[in-house]
Amino acid sequence: MAVLTAGLGFVIWKWPAGTDLTFSQRVARHKTAIAFYIALFTVALPLLTIFFVGWFAPALHLSKWFMGLILTSVIAQYSVTLVPEVGGWKTRYHRATSFVSAACLVPALILAAMSGYVNLSGRLMALTSLAVMLGIMYIITLNKGRHRYLLWLQTGYYVAFFATTLWMAR
Repeated sequence: MAVLTAGLGFVIWKWPAGTDLTFSQRVARHKTAIAFYIALFTVALPLLTIFFVGWFAPALHLSKWFMGLILTSVIAQYSVTLVPEVGGWKTRYHRATSFVSAACLVPALILAAMSGYVNLSGRLMALTSLAVMLGIMYIITLNKGRHRYLLWLQTGYYVAFFATTLWMAR
């Protein structure tokens, strides 16, 4: 997660744009940014997959459903990394598949919170994070994918998920 955080921070610094653009929309404006983004996710996603499938799921005795949701999210995320939001069918594909990637994290977090190996604080944090994630999805849907603070909504969504899973993993 450190690689991804540092890489996305670099994206914001190197290719500045308004907060109304997602990371992908910001990157799609520059060929060098697209190449960097692909390299970043080529490194980060396998590491996240190893963490979730190789350690997190077995440690919390999570079902194959959890692993299937995480793998679907990762595959969808990587595919949208390869298909930047540059207009036409690519934008439609990117947005729909990004939604699949993000939406898979909601039931995955629910399944993790239901594990008998997660303590009360982990469950309460999951409940809070789920409320945040669903609220963000609602706001973005209500505004048809546009919002003045879209970048921060996107960031908040993933921080809610990853902070909770890290808390559960401690």
